[in-house]
Amino acid sequence: MPQATTKLNAFPVFVRVEGEAVAIVGGGEQALAKARLIAQSSAVLYIIAANAEPELLAFIAETGANHVAAGYDASRLEGAVMVFAASGDETLDRRVAADARRLGIPVNAVDRPDLCDFFTPALVNRAPVAIAIGTEGAGPVLAQMLRGRIDRMLSPSLGALAALAASFRNAAERLPRGN
Repeated sequence: MPQATTKLNAFPVFVRVEGEAVAIVGGGEQALAKARLIAQSSAVLYIIAANAEPELLAFIAETGANHVAAGYDASRLEGAVMVFAASGDETLDRRVAADARRLGIPVNAVDRPDLCDFFTPALVNRAPVAIAIGTEGAGPVLAQMLRGRIDRMLSPSLGALAALAASFRNAAERLPRGN
């Protein structure tokens, strides 16, 4: 068995997306999966798909995501803070990735780790608490398995507890420090 490296090749960070545009190029299952993930945030979601599948169209209607019902053009990426190439078409996804990089926008190409500037983790969402599990694209099934175990361990009310703790933060910082 090959020895695992002890250094990460991808560093985990949380990107501020509140009110920011996130673009997803694609109209099928891959695009829907990424849209569901991004919809857990306060980003402004743009789905660029001339021929979106019915399930994706239903998601767009349900969530209020923006549907750009037109063919792909690099200009449609402008202003986005991140891009997902999720068309299922390798040629198009490569083009989207190249265009995003040229525009200085980080890109994730679904199931093509060699084209990714970032990877999307398996996510346990107890907003404002978020736990992300990543494998640098090497083992998404393993990440999902771990996500499921962690999800079952955490109370659904963890987010409310974190929000309550945040409300006491200023008061706690004013308390005298013990020596």
